[in-house]
Amino acid sequence: MASPEFVFTRHPNLEVSWPFVHEQMVNRLEELGVTLVLNTSSRDPIHEQVDLSETIGISHFGGNLTEACIAAAPKLKVLGAMTDNSGHGIPYEALQARGIPVIESTRAWSQSVAECAFGLALSSLRRTAQWHLKMANGEKLWDWENPIWGDKLPVAHQFCDDPDFVNGDLGTKNVGVIGLGQIGRKIAQWCRVFGATVTGFDPYVSDELLREWDVQRADMDTLADSSDIVFVAVPPTPSARHLLNRERIYHLRKGSLVVVITRAHAVDMEALRERIVKDELAGAFDVYDTEPVPVDDELRNRDNVVHTPHIAGRTEDSNLRVADMTVDDFVRVLKGETPIGALTPKAVEVRTSPTPSQ
Repeated sequence: MASPEFVFTRHPNLEVSWPFVHEQMVNRLEELGVTLVLNTSSRDPIHEQVDLSETIGISHFGGNLTEACIAAAPKLKVLGAMTDNSGHGIPYEALQARGIPVIESTRAWSQSVAECAFGLALSSLRRTAQWHLKMANGEKLWDWENPIWGDKLPVAHQFCDDPDFVNGDLGTKNVGVIGLGQIGRKIAQWCRVFGATVTGFDPYVSDELLREWDVQRADMDTLADSSDIVFVAVPPTPSARHLLNRERIYHLRKGSLVVVITRAHAVDMEALRERIVKDELAGAFDVYDTEPVPVDDELRNRDNVVHTPHIAGRTEDSNLRVADMTVDDFVRVLKGETPIGALTPKAVEVRTSPTPSQ
């Protein structure tokens, strides 16, 4: 066939993690023009597998995309990819030199990840996972033998929270959010809606945005000292390693809750395990330092821990947003408009710089 206007390169196992991306991506691209799907695990450069001479848009989810591929696509106007805002796996500098925007679709899962983090926090505060497990195991949870009488009817009574750990309403808590990117800013804003006092650490976010979100800026030491709940929402950048280090973990208030989302890179997990095993802290996790989590990991089977197996971003909604955000920006570029989700050199610098920002 002649060179297609749009090429969707994908790895054959895309559906393992992103089962709804393919159909949505193809449907949306076909609205714009002739589309070819290149299903490849070959290390041969993409331009050696398909003619790119007339291609104006590439959605890159697999295959070897090189500088030579960009040179072989003289009409290319836009590229979509998922690089975790780092430019990894694509010839970003060559694309920049040509003025070709890279539509970064990593942001598509931010809503799903933030909601999972929020759900983990609420579950820990109200012990919903623990109560569910007790009921599922058939434990007797209503005390009808020793009821409280109300309006002449017996009412079973049990206190729902664990007073040894932060509990009850989110809105009464001091919340600290480490990392105020696409995920952390959502968590911070939702906590404010619930009524919580929120402090945040992120040297890359302006004071103007913090005022808009009603979030107080704090350094890491202050955040650790003052928070009832700490959300860790930092990607695995070199400068973020162990932001929540051993000293700060041991400064956390006894009974406070640490929610770890996105990656565990920013946490000294050895120190956090120590305090959780001592029943000094509660933990809520979607990500870990070792994955899969070993069967004998001390975080398993604890009454002060709730967890999920790194599934926060893998929803049908995030799958569909990956395709929609990509193609919506393709449309903007083709109309001569500014795309919303273009990867910037500053974002790449933030994600790859080794300079600590503590």
